[in-house]
Amino acid sequence: MKRRLLTLVALGVLLAGGGISAHELPLDTLTLEDAIGRVEYHSDYRAWQNSLTGVQDSIQNINDKQAITLGLSGNLLSFAYNFDQQTSSASVGTSLSLSKSALSGTTVSGSLSPTYQIRDSKINAGWSLGLTHAIWPSPSLSSDRINLAIAKQTDDVLAKQYDYMRQNTELKIEELYRAAQLASARVSFAETNLTTAHSVLRIATQKEAIGEASEADMIAGQLGVLRAERDLESSKESAQAAKHNLLAALDLDGDYDLTPLEVSGLSVARVDYDLQELLVDLEQHPLVLHYEYELARAELELEAAREASKPEASLNITLGETNRGNEFQASLRVGYPILDGDQRVSTLQDRQDGLENVEQSVSEAVENLRLLFEQAVEELAKQARDLEIAQLTLRQAELELEAARLRYEAGIIEESALASTKLTLDQAQLSYVESVFRYNLACRLLNHGIVGDLTLAGGAVSR
Repeated sequence: MKRRLLTLVALGVLLAGGGISAHELPLDTLTLEDAIGRVEYHSDYRAWQNSLTGVQDSIQNINDKQAITLGLSGNLLSFAYNFDQQTSSASVGTSLSLSKSALSGTTVSGSLSPTYQIRDSKINAGWSLGLTHAIWPSPSLSSDRINLAIAKQTDDVLAKQYDYMRQNTELKIEELYRAAQLASARVSFAETNLTTAHSVLRIATQKEAIGEASEADMIAGQLGVLRAERDLESSKESAQAAKHNLLAALDLDGDYDLTPLEVSGLSVARVDYDLQELLVDLEQHPLVLHYEYELARAELELEAAREASKPEASLNITLGETNRGNEFQASLRVGYPILDGDQRVSTLQDRQDGLENVEQSVSEAVENLRLLFEQAVEELAKQARDLEIAQLTLRQAELELEAARLRYEAGIIEESALASTKLTLDQAQLSYVESVFRYNLACRLLNHGIVGDLTLAGGAVSR
């Protein structure tokens, strides 16, 4: 208990750095909760949202194509001359057309065409109604039907990937936030190091005045100050860059303070995963789900290519006014290309190859996912080892500081040696905190089954 209390107190002094307590945060302080609350501003979330919006727009566009269309056209002036009868006529006319298509392959159309004969001052009006229904190839395999089916399946896949994407994005934000906190703490450490270096140089200067310090002692003191100044500059640049990365990821402008590291709540995450359970049904893992609609598209396009080998057939029904009066017509139209440059055979082969390629990609993706889980387990083991090293190093530094204090009180060592031992403890404390954060991140990623970034309908996002 005494050891833990000593560690927490020392960490509190170092990381808080005389800063602001959690109950006295300024208005422009960005807490971890605030940062995670802006998950929707992160590029990964926006990429998912853009993919979802794009898919929904595609569904709407396909449905809009089946809406009623209305067209208006006309002749400003039409002139005709009959050489046999040596007669001429001039007219002005317009045409109003209306059509409605359905994904079932049926199109209903109608037209009204009034014409004004200038010489006779007569108005003639023609009209027609028509219905066309595709029989072969099957309308269910039309490009619109395939695109609509794939778009709906993609929409479903994106919904299934939402939780994975959000958890992964929140952990990315936390990782950025912790990195910025640690970088800020390193600035405090560098400032302490510089203060200590100045103190050591001052003592060396005083000793030199009374002949107790050599030129080598003075050089060592001066080098200590210069190196501490360089480390402080580097730490400030790193802290600024880390904060910039955090704010850029959250789409925040301006400057914000971060909360000091909460040392009192520092705890090691608990391993809560079962590798065998994670490896079950990998085809349904969010990282592989996008192959569902790619595989479905390849299968439907292959089926459509096979269907295209059949003759084209359609039913046409018309009712309208002709030169012979009102007339009803019904016809079954059948056609088959005789010479097509082997386009149908080539297309069918391409579709078969495409399906095989997607199936191969699925198998490779599942195997890669299995390897990613195994690598994540290995990485967690490495992080656990690093954490144990950091714990032992911290304890070693605590013991060395206790011994140094006793030697200092006994007059065996000087104040500069004691200060150096304190800095060693400070560095060990920072390393321990960073190791805890890294281990916790690796553990939580694995607990959630997160081993990579999604490949979305609009492109990939990466950690």
